[in-house]
Amino acid sequence: MRQSGEHFDERTLELYVLKSDLLEVQRADIARHLSVCKGCSSLHKEIEEYYAEAGRLQAAQAEKAAHALYAPDRAIRPAGISPAGFVVSRQASVPRSFVQSVRQYPARWSAGFLAIIAVAFLLPKLLPGDDNPSYARTKDEFMVVYNKTGDELWRKRVGWGYDVKRAEGSISSHPERALTAFDVDGDGRQEVLAVFGWTNLRDPSAPPENTILCFNADGTERWRYAVHRKVVIGGEVYTDNYRIYQMLVGDFERKGAPQVIISASHDPWYPNVLIRLNATDGSYVSEYWHPGVVCHIVQRDLDGDGIDEIVMAGQNNRYGRACLLVLDPRRISGYAPAPEKYVPLGMSKGQELCYLIFPPSDLKDKWVDITNQVVKLETREGGLIEAAVMEPVFDFNAEVYYYLDSTMTCVRVRGSDHFTAVHKRYESQGRITNVLNDAYYENLRRNVLYWDGRQFAKRPTGGDVSR
Repeated sequence: MRQSGEHFDERTLELYVLKSDLLEVQRADIARHLSVCKGCSSLHKEIEEYYAEAGRLQAAQAEKAAHALYAPDRAIRPAGISPAGFVVSRQASVPRSFVQSVRQYPARWSAGFLAIIAVAFLLPKLLPGDDNPSYARTKDEFMVVYNKTGDELWRKRVGWGYDVKRAEGSISSHPERALTAFDVDGDGRQEVLAVFGWTNLRDPSAPPENTILCFNADGTERWRYAVHRKVVIGGEVYTDNYRIYQMLVGDFERKGAPQVIISASHDPWYPNVLIRLNATDGSYVSEYWHPGVVCHIVQRDLDGDGIDEIVMAGQNNRYGRACLLVLDPRRISGYAPAPEKYVPLGMSKGQELCYLIFPPSDLKDKWVDITNQVVKLETREGGLIEAAVMEPVFDFNAEVYYYLDSTMTCVRVRGSDHFTAVHKRYESQGRITNVLNDAYYENLRRNVLYWDGRQFAKRPTGGDVSR
C-alpha cells in the first residue's frame, strides 16, 4: 500500500491515462491516491488534457487531408464576413491551459506534434488513390503508365530506341497503335497493351518484335501473343520472321467483347498478316493475308450500321500498285487479291467489303521502286477519305491525292505541289508528252480499279461496301 505522502511520477500517471496494461495491478491504488492527492490529481488532469487536445488536432488534420483529397470544391475560401461587414478570422483561439502545458512539458508535446505531422504526410499515401491507367507513353527507353491526372503509376524499361516520336508517320501520328490503355475485360480498370516491331530495339532484354503484350492495371503481365507463321506463296516458303508494326484495340462489334487487330509483316518486305485476337485473354480468332504492307488506317462507319469499318491502305507488291481495302472487323479472314500463282497455299478468298488499286501516273518509267504506294490516309471535310499515293520518283515526294466517298467511289484527283513540279520539269525536258490539266486527272480517276471477286473492274462492286 502506497504511503499518503508519496507521489506518483509523471510517467506512471501518463501510462495510467493511456490505460496501459503495465499498470493493471496498480490501477486501483492510483485511483485512490488521485482522489486524495491534489498535486498528483493536478498533474493527472494536465496529462489527460494533453492527450485529449492531441487527439482533437490529429482528427482535424486527418479530416483536412481527406477533404483535400476528395472534396469536389478545393478552392481556397476567403475569410468570413460578419453581419456588420467586418472580416472574421478563421483562426480558432487556443486554450490557455493548452499553451501552458506545451511550455511546461516541451518534450512530450514535441513528440505529439511529430505524430500530427506524420499523420498529415502519410494519410494521403494510405488513403486509396487513382491507380487506374488512363494512358501510356514511350519515354527515355521506358514504357510509362499514368492515371487520368497525370500521376505516374508504373514504368517498365523496354530498351534503347523505344521512342514513338522517332517512328515513321503511321505510328508517330497515331502513338496509340503502338502503346495504349484499354479496358479489355469490362471491369472498369484499364489494361495496357504494347507492340514493338515498329522500331529497332537495340537491347537483348527488350520484348520480341513479333510479340504483343497486355499488362494488368498494376503492371503485371496479363497475356502475350507471338506471331509465328510458315506460309507458302508462289512456291516460296517464307521463314518464321515477323514484326508487329501496329495494333487496333476496340469493341468493334459493340457487344462488350473487345478485340485486338495486330498488323505484322514478314521481315523483309512482305507478306503482311492481320491477326484478330480476343482482347481479354489474347486468344486467336482469325487472320487475313496481304501481299504487301498496309500500314495506314482509318476507322469509320461507312454504311451506318453502327459498326466502324476498317479502311487500310498501302501497296500490293504482286500487282505493283498502291491499294486500299475495306474490312468488316467481324470478318477478317482469307487472303487479298493477288495473281493466281501468288495465292497463299491452303487459304481461302478474303472477305473484303471493297478492294481497289490506284493507277500509276505517266511518271512510271521514272520510278525507283516496283510500285507506287499510299503514304497517307485521312478523313476530310464532307466525309471524304483522302489517300495520298506516292509516285516513287527519285528525290521528289511526288504525291497524287485521291478522294473517295462512303461507297469507295473515287470522286476527285489532284496532284501535290511536288508532283506538279516534277511533271512540269519532265514536260519542259521533253521526257513526257502529257500536260497537267483537268482531263489528265480525270483519266487517273477513271482508272481506279475495283476487285469484283474474279478481276478488277472500273466500278465498286454493287456500289456499296455493305454488300
